[in-house]
This record gives sequence, structure tokens and C-alpha cells, in this order.
Amino acid sequence: MEKIQPSKKRKKKNIPYLGPNLLFYCYDCSLPIISSNTCPICDNKVNLVPLTPPYDVRPSTPYENSEIIELIKATFGNNTDIIQMDDILLLNHTGSEDHMDEIIFYGKSIGTRRYDLTSNSWILKLNGYGLSLLNGKKINKWVMIDDGAIEYIIKGASVLIPGIIDADKNIKIGNYIAIIDKKHKVIAGGIARLDDTERKEKKKGVYAKTYQAADEYVQIHHTKRSWKDIVKWNEQELMRLEKKALFFIQKIIDDLELPVMVSYSGGKDSLVTLDLVKQALPDGNYDVLFVDTGIEFPETVNYVKESSRKLGFEDKLIIEQVSSKVFWDAFEKFGPPGRDFRHCCKFAKLAPIQRVIDKLYQGGQCVSFVGQRRYESFRRAITDIWQNQYIPNQINVSPIQNWNALMIWLYIYWKDLPYNPLYDTGYERIGCWVCPSSDMAQFKILENSHPKLYTKLRAAVEKWKEEKNLPNGFWEHGLWRFKQIPKKISNVLSLNLNDFKTTSKQNELSFMEIESSDCITNPVTVIGSFSSRINLDTVSSALIMVGKVQFNRKLNFIRVSSKKFAVILYHDGAFKIIFRKQDNLTKYGIQNAIENFIYTVLRAVECINCELCVGKCKLKAISISNNIIFVDKKKCTKCNLCAEACPIVTIVHRKVKETIKQTLKETKLQ
Repeated sequence: MEKIQPSKKRKKKNIPYLGPNLLFYCYDCSLPIISSNTCPICDNKVNLVPLTPPYDVRPSTPYENSEIIELIKATFGNNTDIIQMDDILLLNHTGSEDHMDEIIFYGKSIGTRRYDLTSNSWILKLNGYGLSLLNGKKINKWVMIDDGAIEYIIKGASVLIPGIIDADKNIKIGNYIAIIDKKHKVIAGGIARLDDTERKEKKKGVYAKTYQAADEYVQIHHTKRSWKDIVKWNEQELMRLEKKALFFIQKIIDDLELPVMVSYSGGKDSLVTLDLVKQALPDGNYDVLFVDTGIEFPETVNYVKESSRKLGFEDKLIIEQVSSKVFWDAFEKFGPPGRDFRHCCKFAKLAPIQRVIDKLYQGGQCVSFVGQRRYESFRRAITDIWQNQYIPNQINVSPIQNWNALMIWLYIYWKDLPYNPLYDTGYERIGCWVCPSSDMAQFKILENSHPKLYTKLRAAVEKWKEEKNLPNGFWEHGLWRFKQIPKKISNVLSLNLNDFKTTSKQNELSFMEIESSDCITNPVTVIGSFSSRINLDTVSSALIMVGKVQFNRKLNFIRVSSKKFAVILYHDGAFKIIFRKQDNLTKYGIQNAIENFIYTVLRAVECINCELCVGKCKLKAISISNNIIFVDKKKCTKCNLCAEACPIVTIVHRKVKETIKQTLKETKLQ
């Protein structure tokens, strides 16, 4: 007889490899092990646990254990007690259109739970090992096939109606189901393509798509261990991680010789970072900064204050209070923040950090220890030392860059550190409650845990949706979290992306044309217009950064002049830039001058007083009052470096650069 081969898995593309897999497991001792391939109990060599990248595995909390148990019951019935509350589960966050966890049960993956954007609920998909655990259980959502179909089902063939003996009458389209034989043994998992009532009305056709053959069932023999036990047997590896981090911190401090600050967010990573810095600097010569953005969870604000007392850094804690008005004003002006349009961080967090550092260290630099980890994102995987363009006087350093989430939690348990109570209510990440980086799975938790905050955010998003005449689902499916909706989400939801194009509420560059001529005096002329009228009183001082300003109030226009060009800006938003004759006139020079002028106008009319540009200017030539930019013409050198720190340039109107570049490309300049 031909040997039956299970269906081959298709290789996944674009899998994010952010760091190595560091999870080992001793199946004889039922022990997860970090970093080491030797079991500390039996001293045997052990292998890595097969995981899906990016390998940021974490402990499942009692809340999450309960969720998964209920999800299994909801999928396959109340008698499917595969997992108990005191079992050790690990969750490996993997890529999906929203949130998906690989469920690791005593060192083996049993499948995934995925948050589905179409139904706004969790969906369980058991793999071959997980399906085998259903054997011996009284399950729902089953379809029984005849013996002749078994071989083909295991190879991946679909379940055809003629081969079905019986099925659960409650099966609906899209349900994950168990495919069983006459002896009620689970042989595969499938996805229903018909309701069971439809099956009875048809004689032919596909009833279910097979996705995975079940493994041969093996009785689980495991030793119940607590997290206390797991910490105890991983203590040597934790000590090694701690020693390496302390050495790194001390070396950075010695090499840079700068004042030391810890950026404290109230999350688990910054908690571990703080504890490490405290050990490295027993003399207490450091500051701890928490920025209350005005959109923090109330529990986080309370936790920061309480933990400062418990951990003994109350006298070092600096809380920079930001009014929630900053975020909501930016929301009103620019719309919802997005993962690709994150203006909120710049206004509500980075600007306050810059102000504190500038004041605390008298304009000098500091080294700031931050709880950043490479397993969190591609952007964070790059380096453990970096500078943010918005805060030039802060050198950021992460001593936990190469730690995964399991290491972080084992360290917290080991040191008995008090952590934010929000983690025990289902939140995987702790940040601002409005954060667009949060999955919709977390906003579902927000709806239950903080209904007033949830309602406030939803109302603001719905209002924006109505103003922009956007389709339904803008809130429900989390589409507000993107300026450009990713393909993987639009494909899942079958969206027409043209329906989600919005007209901007703020002023924009609506028209621009570049002309060249044989004129000796003025070889290049640019004409254009902004989408709205311009308050010339608002922009007149800011335009000093472009050139010499002359304000003709009688005729209501501003003239800006320099050695290379002259600009005329009218109150209706029209403008004209005339480039003078010069030997070294280049496309780059023209592009730079146009960008400088347009961005200066946009910065002036849309300023919300974040003062990032103030901190960027080393000559202290800029000040802001009542959202109006004032420039000291005696100090300003027109270097334009302040534009690099302005979110209006880098976030809100970042596409203007490409528009100017493309217009220049299409213009035949001599």
C-alpha cells in the first residue's frame, strides 16, 4: 500500500525576521528555557521550539488562558477541556492583518488564535497537534467521512458531499471544523464552505476545505510547573542577561560622560530598563522621566506614581504633564493619527521630552536609557543606540535590545518587580489608549475595560468619517488607523480603496507650475497656489527663515527676497517665485528653495505650538506664542534645520516634496 503523505505547507513570504529564536524546551522536564540548549534540571541537550517569526514569545496571563479556553469551547464545544487554567501557555505574536498569537502548550504549538476584522472576534485554528488533542473529547463542529475518503483528505483533498456520512447540524459557512472517521478519530481540520442545511439539499460539491492533517494522538505527560519554578530553573540565564546589560550600561555612561535619564513609560520594558539602570548607578545619579501625554490610561499614571514609591525613585521622578487638548486639537486639525501618519507622538510626547531635557540639562545633551526591543518592529531592530531627529540633545540607548518578551517577564518575576496592572486585563502593550499602533483586538478590550474612553474615541472618529463622507466600517474595522490602508487589510475586507480617499481639512499645495525661459534676468519662474486663503499676519515673521520680508498691507501681499530668488505671496493663497540670473542655478537649488518657501507657509498656518522647531534651533532664533512662529532676523541664518523637526513637514505634508520633485522632472529646464 502506498504510504500516505500529509499535505505540504506552503512557504510564507515576507516573514519578519527581527532576531533569533531563543526559546528552548525540555520535554522530559516540562521546562521552557531561555537562550541555553542545555536543560538545567536533567542536564540533557534540548532543541529550539519551532516557532513562527518574529519569535517574540511571552507568557500567557490567566486572563489570556481563560480567553483561549473559552475560545476552544466556543469552537468545538464545552467538553473540549484541552487546556486548564493552571497550564503553562506561551503566546508567540505573529504577523496578520490585525493580531494573531501562536499558542505554545507545553513546548508544542497547538495552533493560532487570530482576531478577525470582519466579525470583530477571535477565531481559533488548531494545527495537526492541536487537532489530535481533540481525540477522546465530545466535540461539536465535526463532519464524519467514509473510509474511502480518508487517504485523500489526509493528503489535502477537500471534503466532498458524496463522501460525508454525517455532520454536526450547527456548522456554518467559515467555521473551523474537525474531520473525523467512523470511529470518531480526528483525521484533519477543515473550513466549512456550506451550512449543514445546504449540504442536505445538494448531492455534489465541496462541503469543506481541508487545511491540515491531524497528528497521531500522543497522551501528554507533563509536570505541572508554576512560573516561580520556571524562573528558578532559568535563573542562571537571567543572571547572564543582567550581567551583560549592566556592563553595557556602565560602558555607555563611561564613554559618553553625559547626564543619565531613564525614559519611563509605565510598561514592562521600561520597568526592566529602570531596574537595570538603578543597579548600574547605585549612587542614584540619574533622572526618571514620565510624559503624561493627556491620553494615558489612568491606571498607568497611578502606576507610575505608585511604583516610584515602591521602587524608591520618587525623588528622581519627573512627570511632564501635557494637556489632552494637545492631542484633540491635532485630531481636529489633521484627523485621526495613523500608523503611517503618527502626528500624535510628535506633538504629545516628543515635544514635551525635548522641553524637559532642554530645561533640565541647560540645553546640553543627555543619555536616555529606553526600553526598546528588536523583536517589536523592523524600525526598532536596527540598533541599540540612536538619536531621534526631533530631539537632537537626547542620545537613546537600549540595554534590553536583544531580549524577547519572555525574558522581560521572567526578569520581572525573578526580581518581583511591581508591573502595570493593565497587563492582567488582557493588554499586551501599554501606551496611550488612543494609539493607532494598537490592534483592534486591544480596542475590543478597551470597549469593555474603559467604555467612556472607547466611546470618546469612537465618536471623534465617526465625526471625521461623516465630515469626509467615508464608507461604513471606517471605525469598526480599524481603517481610521491608516492614512493609506494596507493591501492585506483591504484584501481581507474586499475594500475599494477609492472610497476611502479624503479631502484634507488643512491647507495644501493645490497647484504649481514651473516655467523656464531664455530670459537673461529671470530664467525660471514658479507659479502656484495654496488651497485656502492665507492670513499674511500669521506667516510674515516665519518667512524670515526664507529671506528678507516686506509686507505690503495696502495691497495685501508679502514679498520675500534673497540673492537667488524673490517670492510674492498673496492673501488668496496664490504665489509666484522668480529665480534671478546666477551661474550655479541647479534643479536641486530650485527644488530646495521651493520646498523651503512652501513648507514655511504650511508650518506657519498650521502650527499647534509643539515647539520642536524651537529646540532644534541652536541659535535660539525661534519662539512661538499663540500658535504663531516668531523669528529673530538677527539670529536666523536660514539653515532650515528647524523644518526637519516639524511634524507639519515630516508627517502631515510629507508628500509635498515628491510633488515638487515630480513637477521639476516634468519641466524642461535649460
